[in-house]
Amino acid sequence: MAKTYIDWASCKAINGQFGEFFNISFNVEKLTQYANEKGYVNVVMSKRKEPGQYGETHYFTLNEWNPEANQSSNSAKPSQNNNSEDISIEDIPF
Repeated sequence: MAKTYIDWASCKAINGQFGEFFNISFNVEKLTQYANEKGYVNVVMSKRKEPGQYGETHYFTLNEWNPEANQSSNSAKPSQNNNSEDISIEDIPF
């Protein structure tokens, strides 16, 4: 699936006294075009290879993951591992 880049958004990593911070800006009017049926805009922030023209260190893409679509595709696939050594919740050490 092709990435949908979020236009009119910027992010700069800033090193402060207590660690790294992010200055993030969105143009709200432009962002509404990406809203889902519930009114949310789900984005993924990724690090740029090189800083942009105005010092941007990260960019945003639209997160189009849909839990209903994944559940239907996962339930349609039969389990490939019929091994009796399946991990149970009791096997997790925390």
